[in-house]
Amino acid sequence: METLNALPGWVKDRLHDAGKLADQLDLAVYLVGGIVRDVFLDHVRMDIDLMVVGDGIRFAKRLAHEHQGCMTPHSRFGTATVAFPDRTRLDIATARSEHYEMPATLPRVSPDTLEADLARRDFSINAMAICLNTPQRGMIIDPHNGRRDLENRTIRILHDRSFADDPTRLFRAVRFEQRLQFRMEHRTEQVYREAINAHWIDRLSARRLLEQVRQVCDEIDVWPIFKRLDELRVWQAISPTLGVFEGLESMVQSIDRYKNMLDTPQDVWRLYLLALLSPCDPDTLNTLSERLKPDRQLKEAIQDLPVLKAIAQRIKNKDIENPGDFYKAVRTISEDTILFSTIADQEDTVRQYCSIYYYEHRHIRPAINGLVLQDLGIPEGPMYSHILETILIKKINGEVNTEQEERRAALEIWKDREQQVGK
Repeated sequence: METLNALPGWVKDRLHDAGKLADQLDLAVYLVGGIVRDVFLDHVRMDIDLMVVGDGIRFAKRLAHEHQGCMTPHSRFGTATVAFPDRTRLDIATARSEHYEMPATLPRVSPDTLEADLARRDFSINAMAICLNTPQRGMIIDPHNGRRDLENRTIRILHDRSFADDPTRLFRAVRFEQRLQFRMEHRTEQVYREAINAHWIDRLSARRLLEQVRQVCDEIDVWPIFKRLDELRVWQAISPTLGVFEGLESMVQSIDRYKNMLDTPQDVWRLYLLALLSPCDPDTLNTLSERLKPDRQLKEAIQDLPVLKAIAQRIKNKDIENPGDFYKAVRTISEDTILFSTIADQEDTVRQYCSIYYYEHRHIRPAINGLVLQDLGIPEGPMYSHILETILIKKINGEVNTEQEERRAALEIWKDREQQVGK
């Protein structure tokens, strides 16, 4: 009971409601997962996971009905989400066991006991439960010594097949280790390295692998995780040339500062990924795109990394000398790639060009249009696009600033072209 009292008021209210309903339905219900771990670490957590020994979906439906909530079932795994009118939510699962018919595939599940459910979990610190039924309310169930491992600041798997059964745990182990400032215990790290050498990561689907990379890049402190994954040769298991390189830490820190300025840093994870991929050659990037199968936006951003690198070389060679030249060179490049270079490029000049393009020049349009060109007496035709494009570049370079100046420039461009044609 004392353990539950450490939770925020609204969480305690929801848990009281769940326990009361479970008593009425003669079901056993437990608080499980990360929230139990974080209670013992005095961390605040908003994700609430409940486990029901019995029909979890039926329990969730009844709980939602009694509290004017909305229940979304996920029948394959016997789970459901209940969203309440005050925007709080509970994730409810049926206690189950899992059988992996093939390594790295989704398991076949079946209803089972509390003990079986806790035994299927990833690490001992995530395999604890707190009873919500009376009179055992607040009783801690810890069959795998999770509390001892919390005290020892240790990440420990529950069995030697853990990483082979689910290679996503290779990423989760490092995320928990670095986020909590824990360390894998000796046998766990040994099995971890064996799983890397056995190429279990290759068994992950593109969707599951990219999701794990996204979760890494979504962590509050990304750099220690990048380093530890490199030390454990996880990046190299995805691609032989992938990994930590000189300058990556500085890039990550620049993205950190950018992220900290945002109210809702939803897609910043893409920037961390671009930083990691930035030194790769086009062939490697194409191979990685095939392996990860990102959405179209991210795929374009990845494939444009070497394009922008070539443009950066043109800047060094003085082939690009003003913002207008840069605009023409990058206007078809992914905005995510430009934003990445704006924030994290190691070359000051490139970063400055990208910044002014991203925040200013890509939004600029001429004040005049085709109708204005008609009013100026310029005959309709392909010349219009040339004139408007030239005006845009002049505007970006600060050579024209007002609509009147654009009109004069348009007439000059037309007359010059007419003269050239007449020669």
